[in-house]
Amino acid sequence: MVRYLLVTHGEIGQALAECAYQIFNKKIDRLECISINPKDDIDKKKYLISQTINRIDSGDGVIIFTDIIGATPCNILKEFIVENKVSVLTGVNLAMIIKALSSNNKPLESIIQESLDSALDNILKVSQDD
Repeated sequence: MVRYLLVTHGEIGQALAECAYQIFNKKIDRLECISINPKDDIDKKKYLISQTINRIDSGDGVIIFTDIIGATPCNILKEFIVENKVSVLTGVNLAMIIKALSSNNKPLESIIQESLDSALDNILKVSQDD
């Protein structure tokens, strides 16, 4: 089964994980979080990310969610991308996390596409008629 890692600025990832736990009414073992803060030692964070990927990967792949392209968390994660094994998705939102966590036993690339579609489908201007 695909595993998930949130690597974000501050506690953004942890807050999203907590929301997912509330929606599923349980802690999700396949979802881990690592926060990146301004005073962090980046080499130590890279080591922690590497160790976490190796620990959680069950052989079906790891999707890493991050908050914004071009920022430190995303830039750090580029070196961990391995085709068909470790993928990084940016612009994380709760909809894409819920979609990923609901996609049990699907292949990595299918979950990636469904997560990206869900993220985009859930970004809209709300009207009074919605």
